[in-house]
Amino acid sequence: MHDQTFPALPQGIKRFSIEQLLIDLAPALGLRGNALHALLHMMKATRPSDWTSPDREPVFFGSQEATASALGITRRALYNIEVKLEALGLVDRRVKGNGQRSSHGRCGIVFSKLIALFPDLARLAEQIIEDGKLRKHLKGQRSSSLRYMKARLRDTDPEDPAIRHIIEAFEAWPRADTLAGMDLETLSAHVEDAKALCMALDDIVSLHQDSSGEPALNFRCHIQENNSKDLSVSCNANVDKSSASKPAHSELTVPEPAGSGHCREKKCEAESEAHKAKILKSFTPERLFKLASPDMQTVIALESDGAAHPRTVHFFNAAYKMLAPLGINHSAWTAALDIMGPDSTWLAVFLIDANRDHPTAPVANPGGALRAMTKRHRQGKLNLAGSLIGLSRRKDL
Repeated sequence: MHDQTFPALPQGIKRFSIEQLLIDLAPALGLRGNALHALLHMMKATRPSDWTSPDREPVFFGSQEATASALGITRRALYNIEVKLEALGLVDRRVKGNGQRSSHGRCGIVFSKLIALFPDLARLAEQIIEDGKLRKHLKGQRSSSLRYMKARLRDTDPEDPAIRHIIEAFEAWPRADTLAGMDLETLSAHVEDAKALCMALDDIVSLHQDSSGEPALNFRCHIQENNSKDLSVSCNANVDKSSASKPAHSELTVPEPAGSGHCREKKCEAESEAHKAKILKSFTPERLFKLASPDMQTVIALESDGAAHPRTVHFFNAAYKMLAPLGINHSAWTAALDIMGPDSTWLAVFLIDANRDHPTAPVANPGGALRAMTKRHRQGKLNLAGSLIGLSRRKDL
């Protein structure tokens, strides 16, 4: 009797676990169809208990002729596969002096090396999953930057030399269908370059607005601050009262003007919007930062590298990075971008996040809230300004 011990799978891990791991890692390990098929075939012919017992090792004893026939390949092809598996460090080929395999002397394809590799293979699988998540995030960030650039460039003069330089750099971006073939380092560098170009465009837009006497920062007029002047007007038209006492909408909105076209409330809209535009300057990025949730503030600070005056693109990028923590699907984000544009989209996410701790109506489903807001925007019923004013009142800022 011998007291030799062999590698054994960790407690709770069975042979089928390592089989599934090999299937998942086949591309990374260089296991093509026939090689993977042959490896799994030989593994399944061993006793499952041999993979978990330190006093035994799993060995495949089948002859090359019978195995090749079962796999539908030639003996030469099977021999080449076995040599490759050994070169990859997955198996040992142990044969008798005459080249035969036999349970006597436990000669055959030995899987002890594969068992010993299990921890490394498990870590590799985890790394591949993490790399996949990172790649998906980077591709999503590039997609968002692409939409941001397109929306911003619509409001610029393509004949402006500075804008023309931005356009040339933008048109040099690699196509979306080539991103999957990039290694992570190259893709990450490109995404950072794309974000930098968005920032450069923001700088140019800001300078042009400064010189034109428009608001200093390129926040659109749907971002306003509450003030003491009350512009509300009671509607003097007939109103359908059939909806009275029904539950309020869950979207972050304020009521739309009710009544017919000659209603005083609707006639006041032009005056109200003009007034809102006037107070845009006082609703600064710094004030928006204070209204943000602590989580959003942290991300904005990271995106702006701690700058005292965060820019639109910083809020936009921060909103994108908050999608995963909020549980918002990327498709909901891209749909919002396509329908509402970048400004309304990042502000919608900003408001959703800030209202998660609302004292009476907290946002419980951020993804559903964004889709609902996108739908209301399409219907012309979304009022982000009212939601922002409500947030400002609630936080007394």
